[in-house]
Amino acid sequence: MKVMGTYNGTGAAVYLCLGFIPNEFHVIAGEDSDLAEGFWKRSFRAAEIADGFTMVTGTTYRQIAALTKLNGIEPYVGGDVLTSSNQTSVAYAEGIYLGWDDADYRADLTYGCLADTIDTWTLDTAGNCTGHFNEDVVSSGSRIGEGSPILVEATASKLRHWSVVEAVTGGQGEAADEVTLSHAVPSGKVYFIGGLYSLAPIALTKTTPQGVKINNTTLINVNDEIQCFDATGSGEDKGG
Repeated sequence: MKVMGTYNGTGAAVYLCLGFIPNEFHVIAGEDSDLAEGFWKRSFRAAEIADGFTMVTGTTYRQIAALTKLNGIEPYVGGDVLTSSNQTSVAYAEGIYLGWDDADYRADLTYGCLADTIDTWTLDTAGNCTGHFNEDVVSSGSRIGEGSPILVEATASKLRHWSVVEAVTGGQGEAADEVTLSHAVPSGKVYFIGGLYSLAPIALTKTTPQGVKINNTTLINVNDEIQCFDATGSGEDKGG
């Protein structure tokens, strides 16, 4: 099994409830100019590197720091019933117990579109990868914005393009060049727009799935910065 995604950094210990305990876990601070990374494997069975290591760009070379137990990345077995005492917040982009958010926000009048379903993308300026939707996103609390995955079927070729929204301001999106994507996607039909992050706070009373706990906040898991991760393996091997 291999999964990848994003979450909003918490600046505090965070539980990524992936549904399994990975054999390998890798995270990159996506908005950090130092290109900070964290890496952990279940085979790191020496005390000096029990919680993996971090890497960050130095002045002339990559600097690597080992993470001892309780200071980096560790397996999380899940099974916690969430209450207002252990889940710090259930507001979007907050909280410390995070689970998958697979919602499509194109037609969501609360968190997505202003009035009508967002179903059309028009490429205005290919050189800037900018264009517009057929509808604005909601003015406040929008879950469509930087980091949202988007699927567009090009009108001319009928080929489907996955891209990522890089910029759109709340209450905007319908006028020319108000939306920036990560690629110059041809004009076409919008089939999906996901949330800003792959993981969002799990609701109270829910029982948490397995995953990983990230204790480190000095280089990775920086508050309110996009963290990009991938995790591999069934978690059934011994150790870790």
